[in-house]
This record gives sequence, C-alpha cells and structure tokens, in this order.
Amino acid sequence: MKESTRDILYKIDRAGTVVLGVVSVVVIVLLVLAAFNPWLKIAFFVSWAVWGLVLIGKICLIPFVKSEEEEDFENKVKYILEQKRLMNAETAYTPLRDVTPEQESKIKQILYDLPEHAEKPGQINLALMAQYLTALEKLGKADLRDKRQLRLWVAEVTEKKVPSSGHFNEAIPSTATAKVAAARKEWEAIL
Repeated sequence: MKESTRDILYKIDRAGTVVLGVVSVVVIVLLVLAAFNPWLKIAFFVSWAVWGLVLIGKICLIPFVKSEEEEDFENKVKYILEQKRLMNAETAYTPLRDVTPEQESKIKQILYDLPEHAEKPGQINLALMAQYLTALEKLGKADLRDKRQLRLWVAEVTEKKVPSSGHFNEAIPSTATAKVAAARKEWEAIL
C-alpha cells in the first residue's frame, strides 16, 4: 500500500474516532429526550444509524490502520531506543590510545576473556582487571584518568557487572607491581 493511501486512511480513521465520540453523545442525549417526546424517536434512530455506519467504517479500517494503542506503544519504543542511542553515544569513550583497530579488538577480547570473580558469578575480577589495565597504561596504550567512563567502558567490553564506583576507583591503578609486570609482558607479547 502506498504511503499516501496509508496517510489518507489514517486521517479517515482518526476523524471517524472523533465523529464516533460525538455521535455517541448525540445518540444518548436523543435516547433520553425521546423518552419524553415521541417526535424525537426519528432523530434518535437516524443518529443511531449514523453511529452504526461510522462504527462499521472504523471496523473496516482496522486491518489498514494502526490503533491508537499500537501507535502509542511504537512511540514509547522509539523513545526508549533513542535514549539508548544517546546513552551509547555517551559511552563511545575508549581509554585506549595509539592502538590500531586490530590491536583494539585483541585488547577487548583479552579483557572479555579474563576470568570473572570467583565468589560473585557474572562480575569482573576487579584485581585482575586493574592489573591488566594498569599494564596497558604502563605501555602507553591506555589513559585511565577518567574512571567514571572507564568503569562504563569495562562493563561494556566485558559484558559483566562492575563493582561500585568507589571500589573501582580504589582498585585502579593496581599497586601489585609484580602482577602488573606479568600482565605487561602478556600485552607486549600480544601487541
């Protein structure tokens, strides 16, 4: 169906909704008045017939036009998707510096593959993550200063839960120099 035809049917359906509401009120008023004045029975039956025709017209348009509920639902979904897109635009942050796209994907894969917390399934092992990120920083491949964005980035890359900001900020950069040095050697071998 053409878009112009769909627009015309949409306008007819919405106008029919308004007309149906108005005619419904007229039918009810004429029904009450016809109880007291027999001459208004004809007007009542005419308005009732108009109401029926409008209702039949609206029923016939149902397959071709979205209902108001569907339209409202679609608008809500669009709003949610737009908000998600805006949030993703905010999290387009990356701490990585001076890396090729190939190196970036390797780094992300290694961080993704790091084992999760032993006692808290689905959560990152913060100490291990801090060691690897600190090693990247020592290599000059990462900037860890913006910890709020870094925390969101880690959650996005690992697809795991990240501890609260306070715990995350305390853990980064890692002070376990021997473990950071071991992680640095791993990074050097890979990159």
